[in-house]
Amino acid sequence: MPIVKSSQSSARRRPLHWGARALFSVCVSGLAHTAAAQSSGNDTNTETTASQLPTVKVTAAAETEPTVGYQPRTSSVASPTGQPIVDIPQAVAVVSGQVMEDQQARSLDDVLGNVSGVTQTNTLGGTRDAFIKRGFGSNDDGSILVDGIRTPILHNYLVTADRVEVLKGPASLLYGIQEPGGVINIVTRKPEDEFSGSVSATHTSHGGNGGSFDLTGPLGGVGQVAGGTLAFRLIGEDNTSQYWRSFGRQRDALIAPSLAWHDANTSIDVSYQYVDYTTPFDRGTVLVNGRPDDALRYTRYEEPWSQSSGIQETFRARVEHRFSDQWSVRGTYGWSRDRYDQYLTRGISFDDTTGLMRRSSDANLGRNDSDQVATVGLLGNLGIAGMRHDLYFGGEYERQRSFRGDTVRGAATGGFDLFDPVYGLLAPGGKPSATQSDNLSKVHTYSLIAQDTVHLTDRLIASAGVRWEDWHQMSGVGRPFTVNDDSHGNTWLPQFGLVYRIAPSLSVYTNYSRSFVPNVSGDAVEPLAPERGRVYEAGLKFDLKPGITGTLAVYQIDKRNVAVTIGDVTSTIGSARSRGVELDVAGRVTRHLSLIGSYAYTNAVDEQDNTPMVNAPRHSGSLFAVYDTTLPYVSGRWRFGGGARLVGNRPGDTANSFTLPGYVVVDAFAAYETKIGRIPTKIQFNVKNLFDKTYYPSSNSNLIIAVGEPRLVMLTSTFSF
Repeated sequence: MPIVKSSQSSARRRPLHWGARALFSVCVSGLAHTAAAQSSGNDTNTETTASQLPTVKVTAAAETEPTVGYQPRTSSVASPTGQPIVDIPQAVAVVSGQVMEDQQARSLDDVLGNVSGVTQTNTLGGTRDAFIKRGFGSNDDGSILVDGIRTPILHNYLVTADRVEVLKGPASLLYGIQEPGGVINIVTRKPEDEFSGSVSATHTSHGGNGGSFDLTGPLGGVGQVAGGTLAFRLIGEDNTSQYWRSFGRQRDALIAPSLAWHDANTSIDVSYQYVDYTTPFDRGTVLVNGRPDDALRYTRYEEPWSQSSGIQETFRARVEHRFSDQWSVRGTYGWSRDRYDQYLTRGISFDDTTGLMRRSSDANLGRNDSDQVATVGLLGNLGIAGMRHDLYFGGEYERQRSFRGDTVRGAATGGFDLFDPVYGLLAPGGKPSATQSDNLSKVHTYSLIAQDTVHLTDRLIASAGVRWEDWHQMSGVGRPFTVNDDSHGNTWLPQFGLVYRIAPSLSVYTNYSRSFVPNVSGDAVEPLAPERGRVYEAGLKFDLKPGITGTLAVYQIDKRNVAVTIGDVTSTIGSARSRGVELDVAGRVTRHLSLIGSYAYTNAVDEQDNTPMVNAPRHSGSLFAVYDTTLPYVSGRWRFGGGARLVGNRPGDTANSFTLPGYVVVDAFAAYETKIGRIPTKIQFNVKNLFDKTYYPSSNSNLIIAVGEPRLVMLTSTFSF
């Protein structure tokens, strides 16, 4: 039976896409009216508002801001409660919202370029967020969290993000099944009790146009909704852009409403996000005479119909109730789903003498990846024997499911000249493969967690925890469906850490922890043994005036039963080891100057044959600085900044058959903040890849080499109220 073309698939979703666009337009057009109504309400109810404002201000003053400008202060990614960075016995890096705003970060790749030891790996044709952390990781390893909850979403959009936290090393104590390199947590913006909003518009040199809005405030009076305060937040975004390589078009429409209610002892947060997207499926370029050819920077070997289209949905809920000053209970639930179709042109072979390629028309249709996580935990803050104990006892249930329906692997067709391409000779179509369709994998886990952080003295903090995880995995493929793996088991995952404060602004730490990942693959010839990892880490943390936070870490990670996919077959390679040194620094150097910087030395090798791990550079680093000032005879404030990212040479495939060249990419920006009438206004000009460097951020084989984006100029205007 013939495959339905991607244009028809898009047509089926078009009403949803236009519905999101319509809602976006209505919200944007209504923001000014809402602001005016709020202002009018303040004028007509001055006495009522004045009597309520002190309560709001007292509540806000009691809270500690997790970031101030570029400086991270606290993080909740390493414990159930927020802790100062210098008191956490693990390396934690935080990229604040101010950094993302200055850099106009459009993806997690942009954000994580500021963090040591994190680099891009195989992005599946540019459709997935995919990262190596300390030498380990893949494009579907589950290491990306949103508000501490795992998500199967292919690509994460940043319009709702407040900051991004990266916890280095094994995180299985709190997050269960995880790679030993670390986790990435996107913390979203929450509803606020005071009204505010903004509208932004962006134009790019690649033919891109987009807009976004962010509106938040109370619903009803403070303390007057069911005995508490109810607030909302509504965020939306709509972007379209020409793809910079040869042809293609990108677009996304996002809407994200959320509600929050709280009184003196209870808080409830509920959020939902919907995204309708289409993006080119671009496998990049190929090797020519043993290395990537910069002359092919803009040339695609895919056909114009090669693209991925889908719908993302995410729902999260959190309830917390305080019984007393010592005890509280917390429950969370997260559900997310990514449904999409992919039409792709697969490169089969390439002759670098003649430029001729053999390609096939492939497709992955009816993809449906979903995840559900539910947790409940008891938190205690007790004084026992003169020592403070921060306790957590919790349980967790998780259900992961990944399904691929019609799987098309077309016959190889020759005659395509990459040096003089003619498109349209390869049409989408074909019959689903009976042996590769209906690829299904499921993992169910039940866990119990216990953790105690003990303040032994004013300077010494000890942390210990253990997780018991019971897991059941099933995977199979084919028509008729054949189960390849149906296994289960349980494991104990301990973690220990110590922090000693040498001085109020300086501490040393050490930790030991383990990780665990069931190897689930419908492409494996036989069931794969689970991956297991362990880490030994030590480091130095500092929090210096006027506002610089930093971490220097050394570590060793050992991992067994590493899964590797070669062609269409997945197997394990035995063991791998990663040793390294990392430095992360962020904050304010002077009253006007702020910076964020990183450096990593990573020695990650496959111990079976002592070869470096794919896409893991020995050396990588970054530095970005901003100067905030006023200018004579000009009202308003100016921000000028720029920086560079360095990634060294690294293997381009698991066989180490070729090497990706290292690169340095430079970015710069200028921003002007003023008022137009009574409206705060910001105009920002960004140039990414200032010197138009041709570079290759990741690869998977000699026929799949990602090409970095060329120089991009962005102009963004933001109006706030």
